[in-house]
Amino acid sequence: MFILDRKLPLWLLSYIFIHLIHTTTLAQPDFLSYFCESAANYTIDSTYQRNLNTTLSTLPTTNNGLGFYNLTIGQGNDTVNSIALCRGDINLEMCRSCVNDSIIKLPQLCPNQKEAIGYYDNCVVKYSNEVILRNTRIKFYVYLANPQNATDIDQFNGALGPLLKDLRGNASAGGPLQKFASGSTSGPAFSTIYGLVQFLPFLVPVPVPVLLSLEDIINRIALYFNGRVGGRILVPMCTFRYETYRFFNQTARANAPSPPPILQPSPPIARPSSPPGMSYIFFIS
Repeated sequence: MFILDRKLPLWLLSYIFIHLIHTTTLAQPDFLSYFCESAANYTIDSTYQRNLNTTLSTLPTTNNGLGFYNLTIGQGNDTVNSIALCRGDINLEMCRSCVNDSIIKLPQLCPNQKEAIGYYDNCVVKYSNEVILRNTRIKFYVYLANPQNATDIDQFNGALGPLLKDLRGNASAGGPLQKFASGSTSGPAFSTIYGLVQFLPFLVPVPVPVLLSLEDIINRIALYFNGRVGGRILVPMCTFRYETYRFFNQTARANAPSPPPILQPSPPIARPSSPPGMSYIFFIS
C-alpha cells in the first residue's frame, strides 16, 4: 500500500504518478463512460504533460470534505484545470478509491488529449486546458438505459418526470459545498421509482441556461428511455439516475476532513463495450 504525503514536493509527486501509471496499466475497472476531446492535444514529455501528471497526482489531496476536488496548475497554454466529484451518499473511503482509479485510468484512455472526462458509478473526474469552473457549456451528454421496460410506460414516464424535476430543484438549491438530492415516488403496479441528482457544487446558484438545458434533457427521457425501468443521464456538470430499486444510501455523506489518499489499484476486470445490462446512447451538442 502506498500513501501520498501532502508535504512531498510537486516534482516528486509527478514522478510517483508516472511510475504508478506504468505499473498499474489496465488495473482499474472500466468507466461507465468516458470522453477524450480531440480538439487539443499535447506531446510526450511536454510541459503540459508534466503539469497534467503533477495535477492528477495532487488532485486527491484537495477534497473539500464532501467529495469535491479542484486544482489548477500551470500558466498560459500549459495550464491544466482538474476537478473530481464523488456521489454525495458514499463514504470517504469509496470516494477516495474512485478518484484514485480515475486519475490513473483516464490518461491511459486519452493518452495525448488535453481534455478528458471519465464517469464511474461513484465519481466523475475531468481535466482540461480550458477553464472548468464557471464553464456551463454542455458539450455532450450520455444516456445509459436499462433494457427492461415498465409494465405501463405512460404511467411510469408520468411519475418519473416530476420526480427528476423535483430532485433537480432540490439539488440545485444546495449550498456551495454539496448539491445532491435523492428521493422516490410511486410508480405503476405498486412499484417505487428512486432517483438521484447531483451538480458540481461550484454552481452557486445554478445558472438559468444550465437549468433550461437540463429541463430539455429531462423532457427527452420519454423519447430516449421510452419507459425503461432504469437509466442515467451523464452531463459534465451534473448526473441524473433513476431505478426501480434503492441504489443510494439514505443520507448524504457527513462532513469530514480529508485524509491522505491511498493509491491502490482495483482488481483487473474485462473491458466491455458498454456497462452490462445497459444500452448506450452518446450525443454531442
